[in-house]
Amino acid sequence: MYRILQNQDNDLLLVIEPQDCEPDGPMFIYDGGDTALLFRDWGSNVRLNGISPETSPELLNAKVIYVVEMSGDEIAREYAAPIRIVRDVKSLMA
Repeated sequence: MYRILQNQDNDLLLVIEPQDCEPDGPMFIYDGGDTALLFRDWGSNVRLNGISPETSPELLNAKVIYVVEMSGDEIAREYAAPIRIVRDVKSLMA
């Protein structure tokens, strides 16, 4: 499960559950549809299904999304992931 939020400065924030390892070169990969991929490193990726149509323009216009891995009220880690727009993110997940 995940949430994408936007603060008053228009920064995007992705909240996900804690992952097993530290990210190494994270990147948010998106094509404007309802699915994205948070690439954390070569062995750890998070598929994000059901992105709302209201969120899509914000993602397409942003350069970075801030990722917060949370367990309950505890922050496990925080990092920035550049947003990379691709033609078809689902083909990268095959």
